[in-house]
Amino acid sequence: MSSKLRLWLFAAVALVQLAAPASMILSQERTLAKGEAFKFRTAPVDPYDAFRGRYVALRFDNSEAALAEGVKASPGQTVYATVETGGDGFAKFGVALLAPPKDKPYLKVKAGYSSGADAIGLQLPFDRFYMEETKAPAAEAAYRAHSRRGAQDAYVVVRVLDGYGVIKDLYVGGKPIEDFLSEAKP
Repeated sequence: MSSKLRLWLFAAVALVQLAAPASMILSQERTLAKGEAFKFRTAPVDPYDAFRGRYVALRFDNSEAALAEGVKASPGQTVYATVETGGDGFAKFGVALLAPPKDKPYLKVKAGYSSGADAIGLQLPFDRFYMEETKAPAAEAAYRAHSRRGAQDAYVVVRVLDGYGVIKDLYVGGKPIEDFLSEAKP
C-alpha cells in the first residue's frame, strides 16, 4: 500500500471518529439555541451517590402522560410525549404517542410503568445537571437542603426541539443555582 493511500485512509478514519462527538455536540447546541423553553418542577432527590460524579441529580414531580386513544405502550418502548405549559407556568405532559406529533413540542422518551389503563410513566432523557466540578457538591447539597425544607420552588428550564430536551439551567429559590450558591456564601 502506498504512503499516499495510507494517509488518505488515516484521514478518513480520523474524520469518522470526530464526526460522532461533533454530531452530538451540534445537536445539543442546536436544541439550546432554537428549542422552546419549558420549566419542569423537580422533587427532592435521594442522597448523594459518590459513584455518579460531579453533577446534581434530579427527579421530576410529574413524569406521566395520558396515552393517546388506542395507544398501548410497553415499558422500555419509545414514545413521543407532547409537552405543554400549564396554568402555573410549568411544563406538563399531554399525551404519549407512537409517532412524533406534527404540531406540538414533544420529547422522545421511553415508556415506564403503567399508571392505569389510560396513562403511562415516562423515563425522561435528562436527570442530571452538570456543573463545574468544584461547585457541583455544594449545589447538590443546597438543592437537597432547600427541597427538604418543604420549598417547592426548585425547577429546571429545558429547551425542547424535535424530540430532544436539553437542560439549560437549574433554579433553586427562583434563582439560577450559580446565583443561589453565591448569595448563600457568608
